[in-house]
Amino acid sequence: MIHLIEAHLPVLDRKGEEWDHMFTTAYQCGCEALIALGQAEETGRGARPLAHPRLPDSLPRWDDICVTVLSLAHQRGQLSYRLPDGCESPEAAAWWDRRAGETMPPPNIMAAHGLGPAWAAPEVLPVLDALGLIGDNCWTPAAEPVLWREDPPEWRLDITADPRFRQALDRAVNKMPEDIRRRLGRMVTITEADVTEGLIRREAHQEGLRAEHGANRVISLPLTRDSVRQALTFLRIHDLDWLFFSNWRLADGWLSPTERQRAMEIWHDSLAIRMRRAVVAQLYPDRPEFSK
Repeated sequence: MIHLIEAHLPVLDRKGEEWDHMFTTAYQCGCEALIALGQAEETGRGARPLAHPRLPDSLPRWDDICVTVLSLAHQRGQLSYRLPDGCESPEAAAWWDRRAGETMPPPNIMAAHGLGPAWAAPEVLPVLDALGLIGDNCWTPAAEPVLWREDPPEWRLDITADPRFRQALDRAVNKMPEDIRRRLGRMVTITEADVTEGLIRREAHQEGLRAEHGANRVISLPLTRDSVRQALTFLRIHDLDWLFFSNWRLADGWLSPTERQRAMEIWHDSLAIRMRRAVVAQLYPDRPEFSK
């Protein structure tokens, strides 16, 4: 698995002495995985191999590593999620700039346990097998909640209707740690003082841009309290997502301090975003703007 991650990360230069995450989610997670696995150190653009790599005593979470491998393989075209008939979706074909009628290899991972078919490159299959995500050319039961986090659009998964999601929602609401509850409550509350502070900060930012580039070259939309409130809402939603990315997992609910240290920063996690929406909608039904 480590070798697969290393082989699928872009290199920063021809010498291949550093990996470049290119500010792309899959590559960023790949670099983070190598750091968490004791194989590399962080750099400004990604990661650098350690001269003496060593697995740490406390390994990163299995489910986070699985998501990283799936995301990285998909990013590099080594994993293709397919429609129920086994074909590639038109959107995927357009993304990879396929020619009309181009023949694609048939799925070699069959639909099972609520998951659709997929094709994986020969070098990816043994890693998925070793991670326990596939067996007998099918997805395993353990793979289902992992792939809920990827949420391939080809499969049209109805995650929130699953009883396991509803149970996890009840647990997330009823067993929420006090520190998480305080942080969540603060995030969904935008006071008039917050708006005033945001308005002052944005006006100062615009003035700085005008001073640097000239008033005639800086085009800014009019600042109002409503526009600042909308911008703050957008930022708070981002913060709410990160609260769940860093502190919540389906199998465990809210993570203990020890588990938080083992958790990787997996963003664009579709399952965590859905849970954030559901939790906020249940706890704060009067603030629907934060459950979008």
